[in-house]
Amino acid sequence: MQLAKIIETYDRGAADYESIMLRYWNIDRKPLIASLQLQPGQIVLDAAAGTGLNFPAYPEGVHVVGIDLSEKMLDEARKKHVSADITLKVTDLENLDFPDNSFDAAVSGFTLCVVANPVRALEEILRVTKPGALIAILDYCKSRNPEVYKWQELIYDAAIELGFPTGKIKWNALMDYDELIYNSKLAIEVLVDERIENPNPFSCGCQLLLRNSKS
Repeated sequence: MQLAKIIETYDRGAADYESIMLRYWNIDRKPLIASLQLQPGQIVLDAAAGTGLNFPAYPEGVHVVGIDLSEKMLDEARKKHVSADITLKVTDLENLDFPDNSFDAAVSGFTLCVVANPVRALEEILRVTKPGALIAILDYCKSRNPEVYKWQELIYDAAIELGFPTGKIKWNALMDYDELIYNSKLAIEVLVDERIENPNPFSCGCQLLLRNSKS
């Protein structure tokens, strides 16, 4: 997906994004954030924070840097009432302008299925997080069920070009986390890999907990 088209889509859909997510992909974010075992004073990267769906789950005393390509999505995130200290910044996840080892942890919610190059995006998350940092991921992904997967193949073109609902959210309906996590040779240790299988091809997902294993 071209960067400009992604920004245009999410700018246009920002006001409706949260209601769409809560209708079709309504998943409790508290376990995701709790898995990071955050301590007061730590700095967390919220990669492609969007409208801030993760923000209410962050504990007090933690500093969260939420990034996104869409200023209008971040405008929606600013409306959240949160306990953590939040900083928002417009930047590209595939080309982060943070120094190496800037963050104690990172989280990615429904993000890598949207970016043009998920390997590059994960490489950047690994670069800016410290060795040993935990990285929590919640995302849409390709089903391991062949019958569901064939339907995901059918919706792939529409999902990536037109979006669902049309013009609101665009994503890779064949997002392959097996390939990304196990075959990309990135410096990660997989601590948790939970798949969310569903006969509905729109509702398949995964929740992962990774450790940055770079030296």
